[in-house]
Formats: sequence, C-alpha cells, structure tokens
Amino acid sequence: MPEDESLPERIRRKKNQLSVSQQKVARYCLTNSQKAGTLAALRIAEELEVSESTVVRFAVKMGYRGFPDMQAAIRRAWESRAEEEQPVARGQIAGKAADSLRVDLNSLQQTIAALDLGRLAGAADALVKAQRIHVCGFRTSFSLAFLAEFHMRQVHRSVRLIDGVGGTQPDDVALIEPDDALLAFTFPVYDDRTIDTIERAVDVGAQTVVVTDSALAPLPIARQLHTLTVRHDSVTFFNSTVAATALLNALVVRMVELRTDAEPGFEERITDHFQQKRSPARDRP
Repeated sequence: MPEDESLPERIRRKKNQLSVSQQKVARYCLTNSQKAGTLAALRIAEELEVSESTVVRFAVKMGYRGFPDMQAAIRRAWESRAEEEQPVARGQIAGKAADSLRVDLNSLQQTIAALDLGRLAGAADALVKAQRIHVCGFRTSFSLAFLAEFHMRQVHRSVRLIDGVGGTQPDDVALIEPDDALLAFTFPVYDDRTIDTIERAVDVGAQTVVVTDSALAPLPIARQLHTLTVRHDSVTFFNSTVAATALLNALVVRMVELRTDAEPGFEERITDHFQQKRSPARDRP
C-alpha cells in the first residue's frame, strides 16, 4: 500500500472488508476529520458506541502502524487543506448563517482537492455515449436531479428524469436498457428508491454515474459504476448541495467539450440557442 495514499482512498479500496462497527469508524473519520485527528481512540469509541479496540483495529486494517499513525495522517491532511483555504473574517457575518457559509466553502474546497479528474472525465464520456440518460435523486437530492436533467437535455439527444410522480418509479426504472446511462444522486439517509434504481442499471449493464458522499455509500460493485464523491456537510438538519452542484456543473461542461470535439461548433450553437431564448428587457421610463 503506498505510504502517501490518503485515508479516503484506503477506505474506498477496503470498504467491503470492514465490519459494521468499523464502517462507523470509517464514516466518522471521513465526515469529522478534525475530531478524528485530535480525540483519543477511547473518546471516538464512546461517541460511536463501539469498543476502543474496534477503532484501533480499523486503523491497522487501513494499513497504518496503529491509531496514532492514522491520526497523524488525518491531521496532516486537514492541516494541508486549511493552508490552501482563504480565511473568512468572523466579524463580517455573525451566527449560524456565517457558519453555514464557511462550511459550504470548506466543503467545496475539500471536494475540489480530492476530486479525481480522470474519474470525472470517464463519467462524462459514459453519459455522452449513452443512447439515453436517466437521472434520479429523491428527497434533498431531487433538486440536483432536476437541475441535471435540465442542463443535460441541452447536451444530449435523450434525457429522462425519474421523479416517481404517481408511483411510476418502478415503471420508469424498468425502461433502463444496457445501452443507456444512469446519473444518480444519493446522500445520507440513502433513499431506497435511488439505490434500487442504481442496482437495476448495474444489473442490465448500463453505465452508471453516482454522485454521493463517501466510499461507504451502499452501492453495488461493478465495472460500469462511476462513483464521484463530494462533501455534503451542513450546520443543521439538511444535506448541503453546494459541492454536488459544482461537480454537476463541471460534468456538464466536460460533456459540452466532448460534443464539441465530435461536432465542431456545437458549443457556439448551444450558446446562441440560449441567448436567443432570453427575452429582451423592456424599456423603462
């Protein structure tokens, strides 16, 4: 195992070897990196209601010499990210609203730092080449799915939003074919409808792109599965969609690039198309 391999990368490779208790530790390290990098193993165990030995065994399972070695790696990772971040003056805005803005900014920066651009390019290529793109996301992820469908139908000849209105979700999922692609958004709490849709797409051999929070998402293992992880931290009850929206934008931009490579002038045509749709501003007295 490479010494410089990050903890998220190690978790992604070994997630299927983890016990239920070790998965709790893994999720804690991914979503509470500052606490994981400072608290004693016993304190982490108490918070997660697991044994201290489970925390220690998890560190060894990840390829570290022990818990202190893993903790030092976690600290180095978030200290490195902190150095790259531009500080926001606390006095500018007060209260939880300011905390929310800072968390969204940090989530976006951490997502960019950890993003595998090769994986992003592969996902865009799979979507562009598909006969038809199906898009799904439920609960707080529905806004992401709706936005994805809106943008991608300008770039691809056939895009469908699986929205489940009228209880049609099983029927919509049954329409996924091997030459199609699925773009799905799922975050904790992972909606069963999204997971069922992903499993159907994988079963029929369709290229499947999933935007989620970590390697611990309950996804099937398949060669045609493209997983893109983003941070979704929030200071309150809902998942933040800031980083996921930015990644979606990047995905669409790459799709436009691929279409333009194959059809010179495509980007100009689509830009002109949108500009012509804009209503001219009315003269005001």
